[in-house]
Amino acid sequence: MKKVIYFLLALALSISFKAPDEKVYVCHSSTSVAYHENKECRGLDSCKHEIIYITKKEAIENHGKRACKICY
Repeated sequence: MKKVIYFLLALALSISFKAPDEKVYVCHSSTSVAYHENKECRGLDSCKHEIIYITKKEAIENHGKRACKICY
């Protein structure tokens, strides 16, 4: 029984914490402010530029993006 509980706890923790190299979508525009969890997010609907797929870390550090309020 203990093994099952430990397994479920480990599974829950692994699902709730995303890896730092998680990939996100970003509108490659100087006016965009957010990164998105998926390409179908309606926050990307108005993007007139290329949508790029980069790491979350790169989106924050190199592009100054924050999490989208719609999909995150």
